Amino acid sequence: MKTLWLRREDKRGESRVALTPEGVRTLVSKGLRVVVETSPLRVFSDAEYAAAGAELTPLSWWQAPDHAIVLGLKELAEADTPIHHTHIYFSHTFKGQSGAAAVLERHARGNSALFDLEFLQDDQGRRIAAFGYWAGFVGAALAMLGLAHYQQSLAPFPSVRPFASQQALVNSVQQALGPQPLRVMVMGALGRCGTGACDLLRQLPGVELSRWDLAEFNAVAKPIREIIEHDVFVNCVYLREPIKPMLNPALLAQNQRLRIISDVSCDPNNPNNPIAVYSATTTLDEPFCQALGSAAWPVHVQAIDHLPALLPREASEEFAAALLPHLAEYLCNEALPPVWRNAAARHEEAKRRYQL
Repeated sequence: MKTLWLRREDKRGESRVALTPEGVRTLVSKGLRVVVETSPLRVFSDAEYAAAGAELTPLSWWQAPDHAIVLGLKELAEADTPIHHTHIYFSHTFKGQSGAAAVLERHARGNSALFDLEFLQDDQGRRIAAFGYWAGFVGAALAMLGLAHYQQSLAPFPSVRPFASQQALVNSVQQALGPQPLRVMVMGALGRCGTGACDLLRQLPGVELSRWDLAEFNAVAKPIREIIEHDVFVNCVYLREPIKPMLNPALLAQNQRLRIISDVSCDPNNPNNPIAVYSATTTLDEPFCQALGSAAWPVHVQAIDHLPALLPREASEEFAAALLPHLAEYLCNEALPPVWRNAAARHEEAKRRYQL
């Protein structure tokens, strides 16, 4: 019998899951063993998992049996120890990100398999499960909350914590902003992430929405001067390959309108980051930083790399439901199904990049 081990998350403020109690019930019904690390922070309670048939444990994943398949969401805690077991999570190591070599080297020393959730894709390269819609929804909401804040204050934006529901988040934005004429551009508006951003913005009276995608992007010079003709810019472009910069400090030095950048795609550690006006991700405790080149007219950047954590229940339910049939197929078969074979190949490519 295969064992799936759901680990607790190391990342601060992260309460989402890749497997819900309902998913546990499905896997157990197929004869699989599911072990869940206890956690007071997870959006679903330990009792809910136990009721669905999971075995609860106070142990951590490195104490799991060698054959266990460890499932999580975000990065493992930084350390120098080898990583064993088979792991499924967002490792953020396959696109040349800062720190990727050290993480992949730990996996190599422990001879562990790594299936990155970002690269669980079908044969057409489409992701089988993603948080994109809710990342866009929350990213647009935070952008508007940031605008309301910096219209009134020069103080840092306060820390943010998960909202009780999608409607609670919408209500907060509407209350903070009020009806006012604003121009907002969403780049990548036709994708999952952009759709989420546009859905949030359509609920705000007075917002004139500019929905840009590949056609509009290709039609203009770079960097894109049209961005600074808006009050808020929301970037939802998934960076698959190098593209020309959309923004740089020289363009922001000419700005007299733009106040907020919400970089939902959030790739500051990528050498090809097209929003080259900040150098590090922001956090739930410090959600905004000031953009480079914006001394005369302050522009603030939101770049949290786990935005859906602010709507953990909705985000978890949608993501886990999409992942579950593929997870079950993997766990119930000896041979790797195509989706998992593709992900394994991406891990091997990443290791070769660093000669591991």
